[in-house]
Amino acid sequence: MGAHKLTRWQKASALVPMAVLVGAWGAALGNSGLANASDGISDSEIPDVPATAFEQPASVQQAPGGVDQKAGAAGTVATLSTNGIPTAALAAYRRAETLLGKADEACNLPWNLVAAIGRVESNHGRTNGNALDTTGIAQPGIYGVPLDGNDGRAEIRDTDSGALDKNSVYDLAVGPMQFIPGTWASVGVDSDNDGSKNPQSINDAATSAGIYLCAGEGDLSDPKDAAVAVKRYNNSDAYVDLVLQISAAYASGDFTQSPNGISTSPILTSNSYDQTLTPEQRSKAAKTQKAAEKKASEGTKTDKPSKPGPTTPPGGGSTPKPGGSGGGDSFDEPSTPTATPSPTATTKAPTLGGGVQDGVKDTPLAPITKPVTDALSYLEAQTQCLFKVPFGLPKEKYAACMATYGF
Repeated sequence: MGAHKLTRWQKASALVPMAVLVGAWGAALGNSGLANASDGISDSEIPDVPATAFEQPASVQQAPGGVDQKAGAAGTVATLSTNGIPTAALAAYRRAETLLGKADEACNLPWNLVAAIGRVESNHGRTNGNALDTTGIAQPGIYGVPLDGNDGRAEIRDTDSGALDKNSVYDLAVGPMQFIPGTWASVGVDSDNDGSKNPQSINDAATSAGIYLCAGEGDLSDPKDAAVAVKRYNNSDAYVDLVLQISAAYASGDFTQSPNGISTSPILTSNSYDQTLTPEQRSKAAKTQKAAEKKASEGTKTDKPSKPGPTTPPGGGSTPKPGGSGGGDSFDEPSTPTATPSPTATTKAPTLGGGVQDGVKDTPLAPITKPVTDALSYLEAQTQCLFKVPFGLPKEKYAACMATYGF
């Protein structure tokens, strides 16, 4: 397939106000915001796209590290805006769209589809304590579990002599897009022109994922063709459903830009919403939590000490128990909508805005970033409280929720 004219940015105007706020914060730190990958693209940078689709999957993990198994699929989709996309990752996804638009115009690869895979596979390069540095490299490095055939995993003997995955016996999925080494050997490219095809680089990995998705026939702006391509990437119907849901949300503007170099904090998921529990266990937990909240509320009214509500175990950002071969599905659909309830009133709930402000505390940037991070924290609080108190009613409960975030 030859090179074609550049497609327009898809959904570029869909950025929500919060994305603008976070983008302004990024500019205050000296970041340039979204990279304009359409400038200065030379013919040598345009990748070759195979005329036939790859037969080997890109990833074979049934339980990718980017998905919090406690929150489930619904919880993942519900927290897209507050989760954020690192600046380096967002630029890499946009560049992948640009390069593939030149390489294979008929493919119509949207950046948001690549981004959705990045979200599911590694939370945009932030699983297992990783973070993307300013050049887009996942540090200290993202590695899956050995594909040794145990616990339902696929068995894939070493194909790279441990060069990519540091294991000379079995292969491990590597990098933000979780390529298995054998597939990376066929599809991997040096998109950032640093002289190395590095699966730990979000730039190289995102463009390589775009090549994988565009190989063969199909128009990826068509949900049916996109589903076929994503299932080749990871052979799981539940995986496909989640990726397409996230892709559609990103396309509609349900995302924010966040700074590089920060690994996401755990998302708090209470037992009443924990999708790893049975419906009966979740129902019992919800009743217990409701009773504890009522008792705490009554204690506050009478100025008597009250017992705190049940503790909330950490959810998102943790590493779920890995699955295996690409043939199975691992994302159980939650029987109830997943939300992230606010913590108990005795502890101020953390927000990304607050975490960022803490990071620049006692620096010259603090007074510059505070208006933006305060606004971000407020919007995050609104989002979380509307999950717990739909439509903000009753007002008393909504106000109490917002108070836990300091508003």
